[in-house]
Amino acid sequence: MALTERPLLIAHRYGNHLDQLAPASDAGAHIIEIDVWFHRDRLEVGHDKTLGPIPLRWDRWSLALGHQRELVVANVLPELPDHVQPMFDLKGRDPRLPDALKQVIADQFVGRPYTVSSQNWGYLDQFLDAEGAHVIRSVGSTAALDLMRAELDAWTGAGIGLDVDLLSPRVIEELGAGTPLIVTWTVNDLAEANTLLRQGVGGIITDSLDVIRGLRGGGAA
Repeated sequence: MALTERPLLIAHRYGNHLDQLAPASDAGAHIIEIDVWFHRDRLEVGHDKTLGPIPLRWDRWSLALGHQRELVVANVLPELPDHVQPMFDLKGRDPRLPDALKQVIADQFVGRPYTVSSQNWGYLDQFLDAEGAHVIRSVGSTAALDLMRAELDAWTGAGIGLDVDLLSPRVIEELGAGTPLIVTWTVNDLAEANTLLRQGVGGIITDSLDVIRGLRGGGAA
């Protein structure tokens, strides 16, 4: 599947738990996001961050014991529905991550399309020529937005993803002139999603399966 569906519907973090893959697929998601870290020589899945040598992992609202996340990419891919594309959101700064992910894809996912995104743009450069890869630069701050503007003419990836708080009609129009796809996160309200789509956003990243169902059904009146 190319990234041609409109609106493109992305289930935010639903690939981080095996039991959430089927509900996201059944709701109508085109893409399921998987957060990927290279940690302790393996590709771990999860949004939480580690605390170095301290055996804790943390996210905005939670703490978990242990250095390692339980789930790894190689366990997720066999469970992914055939008609759904994964979006690997690449986390951290370990330079070994891109090659490790390419190897898992070559072993388990060859011939199928996938998307990669990251706020660490150096990761993404290594996927621009990879077979089957759709590359989306993630923009999560005003400084990154300014840099994206400066580099827009040279950007050859599939699209740009922006934090919804950075969006305005002017930003959408400006970036949309230089890239085939703008997606935004995290949009959990159907009316807001429809407004953004009317303004020119092509894809919605959401935590809400109700938003995905609503948009698949034609959205709000």
